This record gives sequence, C-alpha cells and structure tokens, in this order.
Amino acid sequence: MFPILIAGAGIGGLTAAIALARRGIPVAIAEKRTRFAEAGAGIQISPNAGRVLEALDLGIALRRVAVRPEALAISRWQGEAPLLRMPYAPPAPGATPSRALKRADLHQILLDAARTLPNIRWLIGRGLLDCTETAAGLTVTLASESGQTETIEAMGLIGADGLWSRARELTGDTRPPRFTGWEAWRTLIPSAEVPSELRQPTISLRLGSARHAVHYPVSAGKEINLVLIRAAREARPGWSRDGDARDLTGIASGAPIALRHLIEAAPGWQVWSLYDREPAAMAKGRIALLGDAAHPVLPFLAQGAALAIEDAAVLAHELANGLQAGGAASVPAAFTAYATARQTRATRVQQASRDNARSYHLGRPWSFARDLVLRRLGPEGLRQRYAWVYDWPLPD
Repeated sequence: MFPILIAGAGIGGLTAAIALARRGIPVAIAEKRTRFAEAGAGIQISPNAGRVLEALDLGIALRRVAVRPEALAISRWQGEAPLLRMPYAPPAPGATPSRALKRADLHQILLDAARTLPNIRWLIGRGLLDCTETAAGLTVTLASESGQTETIEAMGLIGADGLWSRARELTGDTRPPRFTGWEAWRTLIPSAEVPSELRQPTISLRLGSARHAVHYPVSAGKEINLVLIRAAREARPGWSRDGDARDLTGIASGAPIALRHLIEAAPGWQVWSLYDREPAAMAKGRIALLGDAAHPVLPFLAQGAALAIEDAAVLAHELANGLQAGGAASVPAAFTAYATARQTRATRVQQASRDNARSYHLGRPWSFARDLVLRRLGPEGLRQRYAWVYDWPLPD
C-alpha cells in the first residue's frame, strides 16, 4: 500500500509529491496524460509561493529561467503614462523575490526534481475513475484512455486534477464550473522581435472596457509573455485551442502603439475560456483537494498557481505530522487540519481575483473613479493592500 496517491501531475500535484517525498512519505502520482506538455504561457510566482519552492531547494533552478520584475506598471488601455508604477523593493538578504517565468519551465523544474526522488511512483496514462473506503484506507480505481482499469491501495488520495476534478466529484461535490463570459488569448513572443522598451523587466498591466492586457519578459528575458483578456459570448471547449489573429483586429486597432507592436509580433495564439467555481470542502474523509480542484482562481490576481503551491506545502506539513503521530488512522484528521488551515485564505484570494475582474474591465464613467482611486492609492498603498497575499509564511 502506498501511503498517498496524488491524482494529477500539474504544478500543485508535483509540488505536493516533492514535499511529501522529501519528508520520507512514499507517493504515487497518477496522471492521465501520456505527454507532459504543460499548457499556458507565462506565470508569476510571488514571494508567498516562491518561499515554498525555495524550501524545496528549487531556488537555483528558478534563477536560471526566471526574470525578476523590477516594477508593476498599471495603465489605461489607451493611455501612455502609467496610472500607477509600483517598484518591487530589492530583495533583502534571505528574502524571496517575485519571479516571472514560463509555465512550462516551472513544470519542468518540478518534474526534474520529482524524478530524482526514489519514493515517488509514476502511474502515467492513468486517470482517476473511482475509489472506495476500506478499513485500512482507500481502494482507488484508475483508468487509461483505452478503458483498461487497475486498482491500487492507498492511505489517502490528494485530488490535484484541475478545474474539472474527478476527485472533487468523489467527495460528493458535483456542482459544475460556470463560464465567466471571458476568454484569455496567450502568446510568447521572441524578445528580439520587439522594441527594447518592451523588453524591460516590468509587469505591464493595461485596463480597458471589457478587455485588459498584461505582458512581461520570461525565459531569462528571451521571450515576452502576452495575455489578452476579452469578453466572449460563449465558452468553447479545450484548454489550449488555436486562436485566429484576425479575431483580434478590433482590439489591436484601439490599442496603444506599444501593445500593437506586441500583438502584431505574436507568432500564434492559444485561447482559453475562463471558468469559475465556488470553493469546495477541501477535505472529506481520506480525500483532500488542492489547487484548481478545490478553488480555481481567475487570472486577475496572478495567484492560481501560487495558491496551489501553498496548498501543497500546508498539506505535506499536516500529513507528515499526522502520519508520524498516528499512522494510517491519522490521515482523515490531517486532511481536516489542512482544510481548516486553507479554506478561509483560499476563499479570500478567489474573491479578490473576482473583484479585480470587475475593476479591470470598467467602462466610462466608472473607470474614471477606478483610475482616481489608483492614483490616490499610490505604490505604497497598493503594496499594503495586497501584503496579506504576498507575506504569507511557510507552515512551522
């Protein structure tokens, strides 16, 4: 029997596997994909998540591929001068900086780390199908795309299987995700293809009526990540469908020159329909949920992956303490302690991202009031507004 089975080998699942394995807890990872090609373009890793990754000895690997942003600049869609420019303080000795990198690079760092650990077993091409509780733990049924099934025994199951989580369904929560009316267009642009001012280590955020854009360098400065969010009438299936650049003609024509340069330089686009979902009960019996399976976060605070990484750290902490104290019988209590520690924060982060979705996309005259608030808030005010997000400490 493996103590812990993790469903999903995304960022949250791999972080949890590494954190548990390094505490001496054997783990099995079931991943229905047969190829690890992480979807997405860029990702921001703020200090709250960065502390977890550094504690797992991944800091050196991150430094090779990440960019340290020097500032956040917030502008109107058609404005030239920023409404607010917030410099990131130079990290003090021992402090954790903000980082920007490709999602695929972060996923590869985690994969490489997990593959070095002998107490992680890989179950590739097998997704979660069902589970039943036994006197000693769980009997979990996995299935391949061809329909072949197998069962394994585990003391507990961690559902890190994303927005459409089967693990969440197995806890009894079958409420489906809901389409938000937004879609994200994402691309990576070679830095050599854009003017030098667009290659600066800055998170640039442009706010507009029913649209916004964010761009920043990744890949140690070799590429620019660009994301355009726009209103959409209907959801379309697939996490990573190809987008037709002609559909962005209207956005490009009304954009400032700098943003038009980026849009025109894009070699291709990947499009995601954005869904939301109310937070789940993060534990039930011997099943715990983390990341999007528990609390999908809209991409308006750059905290979706960060929250999953935090979840993994807290879950590993509670589970290691529980197993040491009481063995297999302690797993439900450890999962409950994890859920108690995470539920309020996860719900608050979700809501803060939803609030930003409304604020970012205001039209006139409400956008004038938003802009005035941002100017009055200033860099230090903005920093303090979100200190509760970024100052989150590692579990003791």
